[in-house]
Amino acid sequence: MTAGGERGTDAERRSGYTPLPFVVSVGVTGHRSEALGEVGTLREQVRAALELIATVAGELKASAGPIFSDKASAYQFVSPLADGADQIAASAALDAGYRLTAVLPFARESYRAELIGNEGLNLFDTLLDRSACVLELPGDPTDQLDAYVMAGRATVAHCDLLIAIWDGLLPRGRGGTGEVVDLAVAQGTPVLHVPVDPAQPPRLLWSAFDPMVVTSRAEPTAERPFDRDHVDRMLKALLLPPDDPAERGFLAGFIAEKPRRIRGRLEYPLLLACAGIKRFELRKMRESHCAAWTRDEWRSFRSNVADGLHIVAPLDLLEDAYARADSLATHFALTYRSGHIFNFLLGALAVWLGLGAFMAPRLQFGFDCAELVVTLAIITNTRLGNRREWHRRWLDYRQLAERLRPMRSLKLLALGAPDPPGTATNPVPHRWIDWYGARLWRAMGCPAARIDADHAAEIAASVAEHEIRPQVDYHVRHAAEIERLDHRLERAGSLLFAATLLICVVTVATFAAGLHGLLRYSNWSLLVSAGFPALGTAIFGIRLQAEFGVSALRSQATAQALAAIAQELHAGPNLNRAADLTEQAARRMSSDLDEWRLLNQQHTLAVA
Repeated sequence: MTAGGERGTDAERRSGYTPLPFVVSVGVTGHRSEALGEVGTLREQVRAALELIATVAGELKASAGPIFSDKASAYQFVSPLADGADQIAASAALDAGYRLTAVLPFARESYRAELIGNEGLNLFDTLLDRSACVLELPGDPTDQLDAYVMAGRATVAHCDLLIAIWDGLLPRGRGGTGEVVDLAVAQGTPVLHVPVDPAQPPRLLWSAFDPMVVTSRAEPTAERPFDRDHVDRMLKALLLPPDDPAERGFLAGFIAEKPRRIRGRLEYPLLLACAGIKRFELRKMRESHCAAWTRDEWRSFRSNVADGLHIVAPLDLLEDAYARADSLATHFALTYRSGHIFNFLLGALAVWLGLGAFMAPRLQFGFDCAELVVTLAIITNTRLGNRREWHRRWLDYRQLAERLRPMRSLKLLALGAPDPPGTATNPVPHRWIDWYGARLWRAMGCPAARIDADHAAEIAASVAEHEIRPQVDYHVRHAAEIERLDHRLERAGSLLFAATLLICVVTVATFAAGLHGLLRYSNWSLLVSAGFPALGTAIFGIRLQAEFGVSALRSQATAQALAAIAQELHAGPNLNRAADLTEQAARRMSSDLDEWRLLNQQHTLAVA
């Protein structure tokens, strides 16, 4: 099992955080034997490049502190093992101490048959035997171009840096090295171009070197010399958290988070219960209940998708990280939402207490003391929430959890990958969430599986049923619940204002009719006519702050988009199409979260 399949130690799991394994993965694409120059020179160039990458990466890990695991660093090399550049680079990688992952475009028997009579056959067998992980893709030997494109896509999906041993020319058709390089550049993956002419020096190509525009492979502004300085700059941007002190502080806070046994804020669950949306159950306030639900959901996914389809997938670390982020997000969502409800409702209570002295003048001191306590409680709750950043932590951890969740399906599909961090023009993580997700993806390594065409269709259908369909059901259910809550809160607030209007009309009519005997109840009238609007305003404030209606509409749109993707996956697409669809599903969920964050990030806790 790869590094990504290892769980943390018992002590780490008790503390809640499992340090990330330090994994650097390099892939290769390149020409076949007949198009290469001096093999010995190419081999030495590749080996020297890999040794420099390992040296610089090791120094960066040493400077990173406790972010990464103390276990030995893992240096992985991904190669399709075709004769020529793939085999030359794979041999050099093994000599440099890298672990080899073989990504074969066809089943190994078909691949061997294609190499029979080729001097690369014996080396292929040797390299395959020395591979720590073998992925056999469902390529068609009669359509080798598509098969090699698929292998190139899988290679790019599982490497930090792609070595391209080729002449540097534009693609001359499908399946060539140029097409794989274009794919890598579009994915934000750095490319080390090793020319087939040994007289030309290797060059680094990366769009982050020219972050003002989306750079194509042909743009010289995105090229840099392959030297220690530029390798250091590149690997530092990829491997280490963002330089922004605030982001590093947020990451340190995430690492330091401790598991909560009890979720102590009851205001939001009680609001749902009072509105008739969900029954209040005290057992759901225990972290163990939620953790058990998450374990069962992942166990079902593993059983029905990974294990059921005989894919050896390194999901342990991903499950631990997702469970931790999801638990923290749920805790802070409950805390933040409850904090808002607390402020609004206690604000209304403060008004009632302030008016209480009119009802019982002799108890004015008691009412004043109670109002003082309520006011201090509101101020304390607000300051505590802002100082402890309930809001920011909720948004961060929920985004992280939902970035991690679809990685399990993308990993099983072998070709898919999350969108690169950062932006299209500058694929460098600028937020700690993006960095963490990218490094966790890399730490998971590559799945080991033998996938044929029928198997690919089964994987697609299983992903639709056990990954995307539950998300559709969640969004449909969430939209219905939130919409119902919004309508009921609106109705309650409107009734309070209507009751206030009725009382005011009755009071005015009483004065106009000269029914002075009823005036002794005027204090009650004042209490209700002032208190009801205060409570109604608090209810409308809860609605406005949470924007339940907008949230419901957003969930409905997401459910519709995901349902359409699930339907396509059930139609039995090939592996490429299934990976495209699953990437789009992950992208759609991420887009939904980005919109949600923009909507909510200004709604900090405030005194009502």
